Amino acid sequence: MNRREVLKNTTLFLGYSLSAGALSELFIACQKEAQLNWQPVFLSNNQANLIAEIAETILPKTETPGAKELGVPQFIDKMLKEMLSEADQKAFVEDLEKFDETCEEANKKPFIECNEQEREAFLLKADKEAGKLPPSAWGITLVAKPDPVAFFRRVKSLTLLGYYTSEKVGKEILSYDPVPGAFIACMPLSEVGNAWNE
Repeated sequence: MNRREVLKNTTLFLGYSLSAGALSELFIACQKEAQLNWQPVFLSNNQANLIAEIAETILPKTETPGAKELGVPQFIDKMLKEMLSEADQKAFVEDLEKFDETCEEANKKPFIECNEQEREAFLLKADKEAGKLPPSAWGITLVAKPDPVAFFRRVKSLTLLGYYTSEKVGKEILSYDPVPGAFIACMPLSEVGNAWNE
């Protein structure tokens, strides 16, 4: 074997090995999980990303923080892991997949790839089609046999629960003084006068 053949064979070998690596990377890239800045405890990365986008569409960032900024997707993920039975967890994941499939049928693309207007329109439609939650008081359902709760209604209620129970919303946005003004028990009358007489 001469030097020219060795160089030619080496080049071919390297070309094939690089091509195979590039092709395999291309196939892997098509199936990669969504990248998140947090680690889900129950949902897959793609499912958690979908929940995050649904929550952010329900409560977007305006003058107030959005659902993602307050960690609502993490809250939902943790609630699903710790509060639902295995059967309910399985049903939730199946309903999440059906939700995305329905969006893909309506918009010709999955929810993640839809623009803001398409997402809002799809969620408004889902909200209209979802039945109302059964009446309850202090977590006790007041109806003997309530209808099953629609998937979107469940996600929406978890989103709102996570948002309004977050520390930032509770301390900075919803903070109010239920009794405005201060009560000063011992104050000289000469300082305030008879306010009701003036």
